[in-house]
Amino acid sequence: MEAGSASLFTIERNGRLSSSGYLINFLIALSCIGTLVYPILDAGGIMRLNCIFKSITGLPCPTCGYSTAIGCLLSGDISHSFLHNPAWIFWIAFQVGLVFIGIKSIVTGRQAVIPVKLIVALAIILVLTWVAKFIIGPEFY
Repeated sequence: MEAGSASLFTIERNGRLSSSGYLINFLIALSCIGTLVYPILDAGGIMRLNCIFKSITGLPCPTCGYSTAIGCLLSGDISHSFLHNPAWIFWIAFQVGLVFIGIKSIVTGRQAVIPVKLIVALAIILVLTWVAKFIIGPEFY
């Protein structure tokens, strides 16, 4: 790999965000905002997307049921909200955190860092939720 191509994806240069770093942080924040807004659009019947993972494998993905869970929450049905995806509260908190981290990085010009322990904890929660979905049953996928 040439030195020029490696610098194309450098997030920071001399302690400041590079143009790639600004773009990456902007895209992360934008995708998280989309992930947070989609369940509201889905619950309102405005937009509906099928899970690609489930379409290919026939199995629910670790986040399957997220938008349905938020729809149940918005309609006041908290118990079904947790049955559809018990990790929705962690997923929302992580997404909101990523939005703020991305915005902070863009505003300050320095890359904010997410603690590895937080990412590992979320991954464990998502895997446990995935296992729980198989135990709860397909009516809540």
